[in-house]
Amino acid sequence: MSVKLSEFGLRDAAWNDAENRRIIGDAVAIFGAERCMFASNFPVAGLRIAYPALVRTFAAAMADRQLSDAARRAIWHDNAIRIYRIDLDEPRKLDTQTGR
Repeated sequence: MSVKLSEFGLRDAAWNDAENRRIIGDAVAIFGAERCMFASNFPVAGLRIAYPALVRTFAAAMADRQLSDAARRAIWHDNAIRIYRIDLDEPRKLDTQTGR
């Protein structure tokens, strides 16, 4: 099991940095850094917060929990690569007909 950490807060409510930092930290404490990954709900989330501010909130939440560099890298990057089985060593060929 894994969890994507995204779309914090309540619908029609203002962004609450402190509360969202707590939610992120609690989720990481419950699931463990090895099962959590950063995610966003942009562009829809842009109705409440700018992307740079979301990233700052997320980074601050991980700093609040004093996560190791390895744990932070896992949440920002490594877990998504592993969970979605993304092969970074093999370049994907683009189909010029379909654009995929």
